[in-house]
Amino acid sequence: MSILDDDDRAEVSELLEDMDEPIDIHVFTQDDCEYCEETVALVEDVANLSDAVEMGVHDMDDPLASDLGADRYEGGPVTVITREDIDGVRYFGIPSGQEFSSFLQDMITVSTGEPDIDESVLEEIAEIDDPVEITVFVTPTCPHCPKAVQTAHNFAVANENITANSVESQEFMELSQEFGVRGVPQINVNGTDGEFTGALPPQQFLQEVKGAL
Repeated sequence: MSILDDDDRAEVSELLEDMDEPIDIHVFTQDDCEYCEETVALVEDVANLSDAVEMGVHDMDDPLASDLGADRYEGGPVTVITREDIDGVRYFGIPSGQEFSSFLQDMITVSTGEPDIDESVLEEIAEIDDPVEITVFVTPTCPHCPKAVQTAHNFAVANENITANSVESQEFMELSQEFGVRGVPQINVNGTDGEFTGALPPQQFLQEVKGAL
């Protein structure tokens, strides 16, 4: 099953020319998963457009799911983009709609290891030495969600102590209810220790994160 048409493939292929080092994309699936097959097809379409991408498909009971935090929340699909010691970039739910652009940009950022953030902010991020989990609740039609997701994932690339989850709130409805999601993007830090909304600039985003620690 193919997801991308010829025009999409040409555009994505050109975008992925900015990649540097090889990356691995792991897709975790399970039975009775509404979007698992579609997610595998989408990621496979993208992976086939670059020699710098290796893709693996795993069942959720694979030990790697625990190693990469894919089993953090109940349900699938879950996609994790990794390279060497970078393994905190996760998508819970299919990375389609508005989030497809985030997914592609995250591939490039993980590959280059260079988050698109001012140096002064990167220096502050580097000072975080405790484990931090940032969870961004999104919907496929939210125009502001990709920016919030990319910021969170940039933080995860910049500091190995940080993991960042993009959660498609409609696919993970029970989780969204548990976190009281009423609007997106909603960002939670270390569960319910901190919460804010909106696609804030990286400096403000960081201050919200630090305020929750």
